[in-house]
Amino acid sequence: MHINMPRARARKLSLTSLIDVIFLLLLFFMLTSTFTRFGEIDIAAPGGQSTGSGKGPDAILAVDENGLLLNGRPVQAEELGAALAELQEKGAKSVLLIPRGTSTAQDLVTALEQVRRIEGLTVTVAR
Repeated sequence: MHINMPRARARKLSLTSLIDVIFLLLLFFMLTSTFTRFGEIDIAAPGGQSTGSGKGPDAILAVDENGLLLNGRPVQAEELGAALAELQEKGAKSVLLIPRGTSTAQDLVTALEQVRRIEGLTVTVAR
């Protein structure tokens, strides 16, 4: 007696597991990436903007672990803008920013942003 066996049909490939893997990879890359945009800070080397006159800076701002020193006097970060505006009224046009000691990069950037808020002042960062 001859028995007809049904032919094995080719099963459709299930994409469920592939979609799961793609979703997990997408989730992994989204969570490990950073969404913040880093800003750029232009820093000029000392003497880079000079006209050859050999004139020194009108004000010196030192940033160290204890705070800010403007022309040797301690200044609070909140009062720096007012102190620089006062120096500018007296004729100051350039500021030399000097990071000292164990000052952090964030301290330097904060001081640099505050100096740049005052129009007419040029700032140079020294080592």
